[in-house]
Amino acid sequence: MNQLLDTDRMPKEETPSLDNQPPQAPPPPSRLDGIFVRMDRFLARLDGMTNRWIPEEFNPLARSGAGANLSLLIAVASGILLLIWYKPSVHLAYASLENLGENSFGGWVRTVHRYSSDIAMLFLFIHAGRTFFARKYSGSRWLPWVSGIILCALVWFIGWTGYWLIWDQPAQQIAISSMSFIDFLPVFGEPMSRLFVADRLVPSLLFFVVFFTHMLLPLGIAIGLAIHLMRVSRAKLLPNRIVSLSIISGLAIASFFFPAPLDQAAAMNVKVDSFTVDAWYMSPLALGLRFQQTGLWFALFGGVALSAMVPWIFGKRRSSVVYQAVVTQSRCHFCHQCSSDCPFEAITMKPRTDEKPYDAQAYVNPALCVGCGVCAGSCDSEGIGLQWFDTLVEEKRIETDFENRLMKKESPWIAFICGDINGGLTYFDQTRWESLLSDYQLHYIPTSSWLPSKLVEKLLKKGANGVLIVRDSRHEPTSRDGKEMIAERLLGHRAPAFRPQRATNSNWRIIDFTPGLETDLIAEARAFRQNPLPSISKRTYHKPPVVLAIIGLTSLICAATILPSRLKVSNPGYLGPEFVFSFKVLGDWSESAEIDPEEQKKLPVHMRGRSVFKLSRSPVSIRMTINGVTEERTYSAKGISNDGPALDQWKERISVGTHHISVQIKTGEKTPPAIWEGTIQAKNKQIYVLTHEPLSGFNLEN
Repeated sequence: MNQLLDTDRMPKEETPSLDNQPPQAPPPPSRLDGIFVRMDRFLARLDGMTNRWIPEEFNPLARSGAGANLSLLIAVASGILLLIWYKPSVHLAYASLENLGENSFGGWVRTVHRYSSDIAMLFLFIHAGRTFFARKYSGSRWLPWVSGIILCALVWFIGWTGYWLIWDQPAQQIAISSMSFIDFLPVFGEPMSRLFVADRLVPSLLFFVVFFTHMLLPLGIAIGLAIHLMRVSRAKLLPNRIVSLSIISGLAIASFFFPAPLDQAAAMNVKVDSFTVDAWYMSPLALGLRFQQTGLWFALFGGVALSAMVPWIFGKRRSSVVYQAVVTQSRCHFCHQCSSDCPFEAITMKPRTDEKPYDAQAYVNPALCVGCGVCAGSCDSEGIGLQWFDTLVEEKRIETDFENRLMKKESPWIAFICGDINGGLTYFDQTRWESLLSDYQLHYIPTSSWLPSKLVEKLLKKGANGVLIVRDSRHEPTSRDGKEMIAERLLGHRAPAFRPQRATNSNWRIIDFTPGLETDLIAEARAFRQNPLPSISKRTYHKPPVVLAIIGLTSLICAATILPSRLKVSNPGYLGPEFVFSFKVLGDWSESAEIDPEEQKKLPVHMRGRSVFKLSRSPVSIRMTINGVTEERTYSAKGISNDGPALDQWKERISVGTHHISVQIKTGEKTPPAIWEGTIQAKNKQIYVLTHEPLSGFNLEN
């Protein structure tokens, strides 16, 4: 939709309302919108509890996206350093890690590598949860959401392959589940799970492929992150120094005191009672062990697919003109300020289409605009703004309302409350705010930076004693860093700057408000009336308590990361002895069909004289006798034309004790059967594997 709109397409200036009511807000962006808003307010209150002790800019949980990036960088750096000791071989991998021990520098590096990967997942879940409940997934925000889900899945997969490379008992379970997962797809002609029934059969090349994949995929994270952030301006990839130092220090100390566990070495013929599970990466393993391929497929692709479909499951389709910014072409003076301020890079400059003496004009890309309203405060000529909250109409309404209240001898103090504090103007509780700021004339605006500097000038010139601006204190509200623009404008650091010479005074104050800290808001509002100087209110913190609070919060984050990564879980599978026959058998070739003269006439000339039937192999019959009890099964040859081998696994649970077992393979009528007989002294938690290959025949694995 073209957003180069002329003035005649903008809403006409209406007679301002005298009841101080803002216009009706646009329809909600999502289904179940009320539930999302309540959850978002709950998270905001949790932030308020934290902000009592820690400044918002030092809170790692408020910067979860940047915290995840930092954690991934630590994981990459420690992983590269770990290559000094690690040997990427299925035969040497476990020993190379076991030799490090727990108290060596190499062991500490391994622990840092593991815990940094875990804390990255923690931050990713927090970031995704905050984004979800803030409804930052619908409309033009679908791409960051979908790319973020793909990034989460990619980070998880890298961790999954990383645990494979340890080659201990949990890695064994991961390998078996992964092969069962792959066998569910008709990709390989031979079931990959047959390679993991005995230690001798585990392919070294496949292990190296997993290692190479684990090393290469982090490059995909960089590409995905670029896509994830391509629609936002001034993105901060890493947290500030204080937050970064707290995360790095917490990881380093936790890794020293709580070394990463190492289970027993993988042994394909051994069943274990329990093993250590990292819930951040190995949770799908529980479904895989209990429900085999179906559970793993549901856990992985089902979860990722449903998460990626959130913008279409919960998002509502809205007309762009209902909530997005529009341009009044005749008022655009080509100042570039709206393009510079836009938090989402939705505004660019296009060649001019009228006769104004300017080279270009603003253009709003409807695929990128989220309707935050920051651009309205950026334009001194009212050439751009929200169509539903038109700057010209609302400025006049606010000025007229203020003049009428002055005539009624009401308070000359004005407060602007930004709507994104409570999830938008739709959910604004006017009665509650009037009780909090009873000494002020209240006006409600979409976001704090919607407020034009010249409107503040006009109100102060008309007799206002002071202008209070209450904005969202969160790190990334609806307008992201756009909330900072109002402070820069009023301080004169950003155009259009506040001009004190046009007002009778410079009495303004900006207060960052967090739900749950209403008493602080009331106190600051009263303090402003007593000392109305231009300022940005900041909560006063004392250094020792802040340091202790940061240490406590970092410790809590580390505990929430480490505890789920060291879970000792019981093996849900059958722990008794088991006999497994894994085979690859070539059936006899079937005889060629005779040439049918009638059928030959139907064929093209160049195909006559030969049989149209392809050779195929006979089904393979396998008879297994255990302690005199016989069972026979038939397996068809693989391949489209049944010209490949018959291959599969036959598993039988057996009891503890001595078992006489006989296996007979019959490949056809003309070939004598192949027979194996033996005695097994079965023990608990043991798997006894008999294999058969076309060239080597039977082999009882150790």
